[in-house]
Amino acid sequence: MRKFLLCTLLIAAALFLSFGEARAALPKDYREFKARYQTEGKTMEGAAHLYFEAVFGYLNEKTRPEASKLLRYAMYLSMPLEQSSNYRTFVNRMKDPGFHYIFRSFAAGTSPENSYAMSPDNFKLNFVSKRQESDFYHLFLRSTGADSPRSMWMQKKDGLWYVINNASTYAEVRAPKSALDARKNAHDADFDEPGQFDEPEPEKDDDEEIEIIKW
Repeated sequence: MRKFLLCTLLIAAALFLSFGEARAALPKDYREFKARYQTEGKTMEGAAHLYFEAVFGYLNEKTRPEASKLLRYAMYLSMPLEQSSNYRTFVNRMKDPGFHYIFRSFAAGTSPENSYAMSPDNFKLNFVSKRQESDFYHLFLRSTGADSPRSMWMQKKDGLWYVINNASTYAEVRAPKSALDARKNAHDADFDEPGQFDEPEPEKDDDEEIEIIKW
């Protein structure tokens, strides 16, 4: 009996720590995401994975408008997050490619050394533990750029779990090696990217006088 219970606990622990195997691709649209949420959102780990799928969709400028709706649903917000001053830093860091490594650091197998390389269409999260508070849970997961686990606040509403506090998922982590190398070699023109220092074309003034060509 004891061996059976031990095996059961080990299997449960393995499933908990490895949860989050990605699907073939990120959700195509809000309808697909919402449909999956009705099943996968029944567990904290499933809801957390869907939250990160929405984040990775937002990092892509082409899918950002749809991903905004996904995040609004996953975070149980009453308005688009862009309209809330509480999430200004979160939004700014998702829009700025210079901060995208923060979100990629939560994917298993990433590291500062490999510049947090990962595929948004194929990732899993490393869950560490969870702890109950008064009316929500702390769900701890590993960031490969942080020394200690990061906490997501999860709350259950109508049978589904939602992320009610995501502050630690966009807090700074160790910079990727690529960024450190860029700083180290900033003085060396051999490391300049094509067009890095090109001056932008001046904007045309609507009131600029139009040249009249005489024939």
